[in-house]
Amino acid sequence: MDGDAIVGLIVLLILALLIGAGWKGIFIIFYKYNTLLVIAYFCFLFPIACCHTILLGLFGDSKEEILKKKAKEQAQFDKLVEEEKNK
Repeated sequence: MDGDAIVGLIVLLILALLIGAGWKGIFIIFYKYNTLLVIAYFCFLFPIACCHTILLGLFGDSKEEILKKKAKEQAQFDKLVEEEKNK
């Protein structure tokens, strides 16, 4: 293989990784935030939204971790509501 083919393969590999991370990030961003706000975010701030999506795909929490955080927040909220009822 000559140098151009190796560079082409490396670029193709990096592009595939970015597309995969972006695809995963799209699902995370739609699950984590309000759908209409995400669509508006992509319409008005497309370059920033794309970078944000790729970063979420690479370093974002998984669906299970997001569910655990939401359940923990809901439990804390319920506990505060019970404390207010008992006052």
